Amino acid sequence: MQSVDRVTAVLMCFTDGEPELGVTDVAQRLALPKSAVHRVLEALTSSGMTTRSGERGKYRLGPRITELSLAALGTVDVRSVALPVMEELRDATGETVTLTFAIGNQRVYVAQVESRQDVRMTVEVGRRAPLYAGASGRAILMTFNEAELDHYLSLVELTPLTDRTLHDRAGLIDVLAADRTRGYTDSTGERDPYAAAIAAPIIGRNPRAFAGLSVCGPRARLDESARVTIGPMAVAAANRISDLLRGN
Repeated sequence: MQSVDRVTAVLMCFTDGEPELGVTDVAQRLALPKSAVHRVLEALTSSGMTTRSGERGKYRLGPRITELSLAALGTVDVRSVALPVMEELRDATGETVTLTFAIGNQRVYVAQVESRQDVRMTVEVGRRAPLYAGASGRAILMTFNEAELDHYLSLVELTPLTDRTLHDRAGLIDVLAADRTRGYTDSTGERDPYAAAIAAPIIGRNPRAFAGLSVCGPRARLDESARVTIGPMAVAAANRISDLLRGN
């Protein structure tokens, strides 16, 4: 196997179903020596294509892969359109505003405008998270039609990230139905136990959202009253970005 083919084969081993793999996992899958796989993974890690996970000896796709994926999806223009609106929303709410893209059955943070407050929430741009956990992902899921949602739920396991994560199918479907009625979704401690968020979908020419716009902050500040106030603001900002992207 040529070196370029070998690198490509190693990268293609990582999937939504198996986002983290060890040297032995990859070596067995590709029928390659573990020493060769280790060299490839270390080279990929040094360039940011892969990264070591929290579990000893495991690797996952790194931020450079995410950047390349986003470039292929044409998100640079989306971010340039969204950032001024995100800054206005940050100034209006006083909280961090994030932009999340759907990639497969997951979502990835592609941009953020940080709050100016001393105590604030921040995200790691390029980091992936499930669609079902937290407001940003559910803002995308709430635009799925019944068939799309059924297909998504057939592919993923609703693993709780905290003790507040929605992880039962019926409960998630009920929440998404309520979210559609008001036009936005919110969450408290579902992905990060200390964070709360409000999010609305960004929709292009397809009725299924490809992105979510979120206002996030500490749970102590984003109580129910604050979330009810910010919800329509997030919807208005997301709709504005959607209109700009559609050329309206």
